[in-house]
Amino acid sequence: MRPRFGRALERLHRVGSTQLADSAGTYVDRNGTVLAEQLALMVDRDVERIDMASGMVDRAVTITVLRSLVQPLDRKGGFIVDGATLHIDGIAADDGHMITFYVVP
Repeated sequence: MRPRFGRALERLHRVGSTQLADSAGTYVDRNGTVLAEQLALMVDRDVERIDMASGMVDRAVTITVLRSLVQPLDRKGGFIVDGATLHIDGIAADDGHMITFYVVP
């Protein structure tokens, strides 16, 4: 059994994700096989991303989704949003309930 705070945080994310979602998309694995459809996604453009090798700041696109909906997690997979495939380039944040991916076309 999960702690009470964990359950409350999970419920907050579940309710909040549907309210804050600005796109719907499909989650695919590295081979293009559909793993989940009609996901509520938060797509953010022009997010600052620091390149650890050069120290430069780039602009990136991120997609945030409930972590439980992208299982099994394929770090080389992607999302199809508005007909465009956005491939996962890295993980920006993961609290165990919500996960934010850096994505590239």
